[in-house]
Amino acid sequence: MAARRPPITPASRRSGTSRRTTLLAVTRRGVGFPIPMRRRLIAILFADIVGYGELCRRDEAGTRAEFKRRLRVSIRPTILRCKGRLIEEVGDSLLAEFDSAVNAVRCAASIQEKMIADNRDMPAEGQLHFRVGVHLGEVIADGKGIQGENVNLAERIQSVADPDGVLVSQTVYDQVKGKLPLTFRDLGERQAKDIAVRVFAVGNGTGPPPSPLPPSASFKPVVAVLPFLNLSTDPEQQYFGDGMAEDLLTALSRFRTLSVISRDSSFSYRDKNLDVKAVGRELGAQYVIEGSVRKLGSRVRITAQLINTDSRHHIWAENYDADVTDIFAVQDDVTRRVAAAIVPHIERDELDVARHRPTRSHRAYDCFLRGKAGFYAAHDGASIEEARQHFEEALSIDPQFAGAYLWLARIDNTLTIYSRAGMPLTALRERAWGYVQKAAALDDKDARIQLNLAWCNLWRGQFEAARRHCDMIGQLNPNDPDLAIDRGTTLVCLGEPEAAIEVMTEGIRLNPLHPDSHLADLAEAYFMAGRYDEMIAIADRIFPDPSRRFAAWKAAGYALAGHREKAAEEAQRFVDNVQAIWAGDPDAGVAGYVEWLLSFYPFRRKQDRDHLLAGLRLAGLEIP
Repeated sequence: MAARRPPITPASRRSGTSRRTTLLAVTRRGVGFPIPMRRRLIAILFADIVGYGELCRRDEAGTRAEFKRRLRVSIRPTILRCKGRLIEEVGDSLLAEFDSAVNAVRCAASIQEKMIADNRDMPAEGQLHFRVGVHLGEVIADGKGIQGENVNLAERIQSVADPDGVLVSQTVYDQVKGKLPLTFRDLGERQAKDIAVRVFAVGNGTGPPPSPLPPSASFKPVVAVLPFLNLSTDPEQQYFGDGMAEDLLTALSRFRTLSVISRDSSFSYRDKNLDVKAVGRELGAQYVIEGSVRKLGSRVRITAQLINTDSRHHIWAENYDADVTDIFAVQDDVTRRVAAAIVPHIERDELDVARHRPTRSHRAYDCFLRGKAGFYAAHDGASIEEARQHFEEALSIDPQFAGAYLWLARIDNTLTIYSRAGMPLTALRERAWGYVQKAAALDDKDARIQLNLAWCNLWRGQFEAARRHCDMIGQLNPNDPDLAIDRGTTLVCLGEPEAAIEVMTEGIRLNPLHPDSHLADLAEAYFMAGRYDEMIAIADRIFPDPSRRFAAWKAAGYALAGHREKAAEEAQRFVDNVQAIWAGDPDAGVAGYVEWLLSFYPFRRKQDRDHLLAGLRLAGLEIP
């Protein structure tokens, strides 16, 4: 039976009992079977509430409840997003581990930023102020907990931090300097209990640390469109509410004076009890739009409301009872009201573009929404093919439906990713080219059509045309986070990695819960820019490989940064990944695997192709 952990109380502190002894020294064992101990090098984050004993004497139940709420709403999600693991929380303290010092410091800064924001809405006597310390060192791990002198040192570093501050050790600073958009101030040696340790303050050391992601220079209001609730009796009707919300998100992202949070991040709140203030903090949004849809036969009831996340004030709310044939008029009205409420000046042409109607057939539109829902839920090539049928049905109803042609092109381009390695991809790409040409002939003002035109021209070696379409994406829809990532990958292939980094960084800022594939795209841009340390700092956050190809980029990055051993490990991982899915020439070998890799990157400049190949050779891959 596991040993029972004694509680931490203010009295135990006054008696001199070590909190670390209580928090970490418990040895976890199975019934008669000791868990094997091993040593690991990790980054350790230790946080503690300032004056917790006094807070509990004033209001113990309220203080504990507020701490638990912050753990649930802010701290745990932040640790997970930064690729960390919350090991222990006892009383007013918490301990987390990270494989990367960069992730640990990013997490510490984010937590403090959220804690300070929470305090703004509380009376001074009830505020929770944290100290955070971060250290890097070897620990003893048993699979569940960690212990050792370096854990104690992280706690000691935390103990000399200012309230609301983050301190890091010299070893952490050496690992993260130049890799994060944060400032560090050398405080010299500080006496941390019985030892002197050199520490660095993150931010100004006395107030809130800088945001881990640089703020938008444009200071545009940020809005998140949450998934609309399905109030129909049929759960299968969820696709309709999702489509409504996504179309509204797309329409709003066309306004240059707005920033719109990505679908990935907004839709992560589906089926959750929402506190709009917490959603605003987590997504960095000043406004949220939420609503519901009840569809019954040909009638639909839609509710929508715009909420200020800071005050929780409902700026406006509206109910619509309409026939499904009037659905676009409802979308137009919601878009206009949101824009009028939070955009200081609306350009007439922007409003006209936002009112764009994809089809005049509600039946075709219904098939279109079913196809998108199927695509987003797809997990392999077969399920993507099922989504194709809905788009083909939409075209059978309305042959002039540009959006359906676009999604057929998107399906074929996506299937190139799901295809077995080594299989020819030309047929799929040519079919996508045919679909996107039809889409563009019907509607050349859709940014996603322009994106697909850009990539189809890249595959065909028409780089000037690809560049023109890439520019059009930014003009038509400058604020869509997912399009920003795709624009960035286009710019990488066009030989403009610095521009790609700028575009992608803004896209990630507007998608706080972004998939790892976005980080992989950004890391590739850093590689092409020759910024290997920054590339590695991002790449080390990504596991597992989101594409089976990314290990090759990591291998090249490590090699050119001088980390030959890690480069060789990643090179072998790339080879193993490709072998597991290889369906091409059985005698192709490593050279064939690398050619398959390069088939996904139609570089305009030969020097970019040579750059990647040089890194792979340096990593130990034997290629011509």
